[in-house]
Amino acid sequence: MDDDGATTSSHRLCFQCGGLGHKTCYCTSSERNNNDEDKESYKRYKDNRKKNHTHFDKVVNWMADNNPQEEHIAIDPLVWLNSQAPTSIDGSCVTQRCLDMHRSKYNDLDKAQRTVFGGTIAQLKARLADRLNVSPEDEGTSQWHKQLTRAVELGQPAEFSANNEDEQCIKVYAVEKLQPRCRQLHHLIFHDNSFCAKIRSKLLPSATNSLTTHCMSLGGGPGFDHVSFCIATKFLHDIQPKRSHLLPNRIKTQVYDLYNDDWEPVMESLGECFDDQEHLTMHHVDLRLDLADEAHEQLRSSLQTVDIIIAQFVLHENASFIAQDVEIDGVPQKQIVGVMRDILTMAPAGTIMIITDSANTLFPYLKDAANKNGWTYLCAEEQLREEGKRRAYLGPKSFLILERE
Repeated sequence: MDDDGATTSSHRLCFQCGGLGHKTCYCTSSERNNNDEDKESYKRYKDNRKKNHTHFDKVVNWMADNNPQEEHIAIDPLVWLNSQAPTSIDGSCVTQRCLDMHRSKYNDLDKAQRTVFGGTIAQLKARLADRLNVSPEDEGTSQWHKQLTRAVELGQPAEFSANNEDEQCIKVYAVEKLQPRCRQLHHLIFHDNSFCAKIRSKLLPSATNSLTTHCMSLGGGPGFDHVSFCIATKFLHDIQPKRSHLLPNRIKTQVYDLYNDDWEPVMESLGECFDDQEHLTMHHVDLRLDLADEAHEQLRSSLQTVDIIIAQFVLHENASFIAQDVEIDGVPQKQIVGVMRDILTMAPAGTIMIITDSANTLFPYLKDAANKNGWTYLCAEEQLREEGKRRAYLGPKSFLILERE
C-alpha cells in the first residue's frame, strides 16, 4: 500500500475513473464516468457486498440463538445443522416452512464461507503478485499450462522453472493457481459428510489452550494447502457465538516437493503476504523413491506426529512411477509403490489423508492399498444424496479422503 493509501497491487477497476491499481475512496482523478452502466455496476457491487456480509451475520446469529453453548465448547455448524434437521414426531407432518428455514441456514453457511474465502484470497493474490512482480500480462503469456498438461499426460513431474529466466514461470504459476488450488481444498473442508466433519474437528478453536494441527502437504507448491486450512480455521473461529472465549487453532504445515529449492523463495514470499512465516516450511520429497531413502529423513520424522496429509494434483503427475505392475500369483497387477505405499503402511492411527486430482485413475489402486492397511475412505463417486434430506455439496467432484483406524 502506498503512502496515500492506494492499493497498487489491486487488479480491480476504480469506480471513479475506471483506472487500475487503486480503490475508489483513494482516487485523485476529477473525471467520473456518469453513464447509467457505471452507476448500475457500482450499485450492484454495493448491494452484493451488503448481502454477502449479511449471510455471515446470520450464521453467527442462528448459532447463538438456537444452540446455547458453554464458553469452552466450539460448534461445528454443519454437524449442528444436521442434528437439527426437521423430522416428524408422533406422526405429525413437518411443514414446508420448517424445511425452508432449515435449508436457508445451509445456504447462509455456504455463502458465508465462500464470501470470506473469496475476499481473503483476492487480497492475498494481489499482494503476492505485487511481491513477485507478476502482472496480468505475465499470466496470459506463461507457458506453465503446456508444461503441466504434458506432465499429466506422461504421468511425470512438471518443472516450471528450468526453461524460464529468473524463475518467472514458477512465480506466475503460484499467482495464477493460488485461488483455484486453495478453493478446491477449502470448499472440500466444508463438504457435508462424516469424513470432512472429522477434518473440521481438528480445526475448531479451544478455550483451554491454542491447539496445533500438524499438516503434511505433498507437492503443495508454495503453500496452497496451508492457506486453505488457515482461512477455514479462522472462519470456524469467527462464527462462534462466544469466540472471545476461544483461541483459534494453529496450523503448522510442512510442504514436501520435488523442486523444493525452486519453491522455497516463493513460499517465503507467500508467508510474508499471509503474515505466517513461522508455521510454514519447505522440504524435499521424491515420490518415486521409498520412504526409507536417506533423502526422506525429515519426512519420516514428520509422519510420526502428522494429523492431516494432503496430496492435491500431484499423484497423477507421478502416476507412471507411483502405480506399477507387480506380479501376484503370477498375475501382473497395478499396485501403489514408493513413498505413497510406505505412508499408507506407516501413518499413525487417526491420520486423515485428503487427495484431489484432475483424474481419478489412481483412486482404485489407492483404495486397494488403503483396505490392506486399515484405512477407511470416502470417494467422490460414492457420495449419495439421501432421499428427503438436504445435503449441501460444497466440495470438488474428484476427491478421495482416507482415515487410518
